Amino acid sequence: MTRLTVLALLAGLLVSSRAGSSPLADIVGGRKARPRQFPFLASIQNQGRHFCGGALIHPRFVMSAASCFRNQNPGTVTVVLGAYDLRRRERRSRQTFSISSMSENRYDPQQNLNDLVLLQLDREANITSSVAILALPLQNAMVEAGTRCQVAGWGTRRSGGRLSRFPRFVNVTVTPEDQCRPNNVCTGVLARRAGICNGDGGTPLICDGLGHGVASFSVGPCGRGPDFFTRVSVFRDWIDGVLNGGPVPA
Repeated sequence: MTRLTVLALLAGLLVSSRAGSSPLADIVGGRKARPRQFPFLASIQNQGRHFCGGALIHPRFVMSAASCFRNQNPGTVTVVLGAYDLRRRERRSRQTFSISSMSENRYDPQQNLNDLVLLQLDREANITSSVAILALPLQNAMVEAGTRCQVAGWGTRRSGGRLSRFPRFVNVTVTPEDQCRPNNVCTGVLARRAGICNGDGGTPLICDGLGHGVASFSVGPCGRGPDFFTRVSVFRDWIDGVLNGGPVPA
């Protein structure tokens, strides 16, 4: 696929395929995760219903997609850490937070550029075997084409289906740069139908143990890819500024 082909697809499909625009989270073709396999995962919920994913990157901050909040009131949203079975209360492992503030960096909803948000929690998370911090890449670090990565989250197995009771994960492969955009990391699954779908905004892309991406949108039918993730390394200096509470460069 040439770069012009990708850009043409984006022009026609970007608005309808934003991952954060649907109330459902959708991992297609995934496998059930083990308890505590992804302890950094956050379930972002409205009135107890999961609608987007995220990752704990600091005891007080969760990283997600800005597109998740286009039609959400942050005042009614809760961030849940340590969750596994969404149909149980899990009082021993879960920690639930409200959002005290949100930070974006020039998010463009029309082109879905810079689709990243930092959610400041109302208090620090307690780090346990069920709640851990996801490490991030250095500023401008690259993840090479062909790298095997993972995406995990609570999602339906098909569009329009029910949310998964347990988190599921899928192995994906980073595509060449000419099949993506400069500020995104793109992935696909060549052998079968698998990947993200409408509503899976905010869930992290894990490559070599680092959170290299934030699920943003897909081009084409669910699971057919390519899937577009915000490239976290482009924003690392900005992220550090927010986490440290100092001046935040635009």
